[in-house]
Amino acid sequence: MLALYLAQIVNSGLALGAVYGLMALGFSLIYCASRLINFAQGELLLLGGLGIATLAGVTHLSPLLAVAAAALAGFLLGRVLFSTTLGLTLRASPLRQLMLTVAASLVFQGVAILAWGKNPLMPPRLLPLPDLRLGPLFLGRDTVTGLALALCAMAVLGAFLKYARLGRALRATSQNAVAARLMGINPVLCHSLSFALAGALASLAALAVGPQTGLRYDMGLGLGLKGFAAATIGGYTSLGKVFAGGLALGLCEAALVLVLSGELKETATYALIIILLVAAPAESEGERP
Repeated sequence: MLALYLAQIVNSGLALGAVYGLMALGFSLIYCASRLINFAQGELLLLGGLGIATLAGVTHLSPLLAVAAAALAGFLLGRVLFSTTLGLTLRASPLRQLMLTVAASLVFQGVAILAWGKNPLMPPRLLPLPDLRLGPLFLGRDTVTGLALALCAMAVLGAFLKYARLGRALRATSQNAVAARLMGINPVLCHSLSFALAGALASLAALAVGPQTGLRYDMGLGLGLKGFAAATIGGYTSLGKVFAGGLALGLCEAALVLVLSGELKETATYALIIILLVAAPAESEGERP
């Protein structure tokens, strides 16, 4: 019986953790490039997911086209978010910029309500990946889909940051914006690119979480906060550690769901996030917001 419970925790935890990991990668990209926290990240997931669900309803997207369309939609949404808010206030105080992302989150939520209403939307499974059994572990198709999306996205992002000219410019800006400017790099372009890439990651996360829980107008804030917590646990500086932070948070939440009742799940999860953030190692505190 204990083995069955553990297998269920691993399956559910990895499915949630893959989503939190993707969200955390977006937070990490933006924070490293511009030292900003984007609390509209959850709404980028929501709008990207709802848009792809609508597109899939009127067309017959192949799996690859669905992934490409989701990434493109999120990329454009992230670019629009930067151009209409933070891109206009680059010299404003960090608190003012933070509140701008909160306001943008509420605006995006209102757009979602106007366009799709308040009823949950259950999008189709656009990636027909099968269940997977690894010895005693059973991973459902939602878990396999989430992990496949997250690992592929992390690999592509890592290759982009390491080998592409724009990716290296983004890394240089994150290390020293003044020195990067002296070398001919445009920091504003890098800030904009970080928001666009974070939007693409959030939209891909929608493909993973949508078939699990459905897409609802008020789900963005919760997913965004958990992505922020996962990025903070991971330390922001390493893609692998940030993604591992998301997996760890997902596994902890899945364990709490089995131990506690469903009504207490969210309360216990956010209490756990507070404990993890307070108890995080002090040596990397300087890297955290």
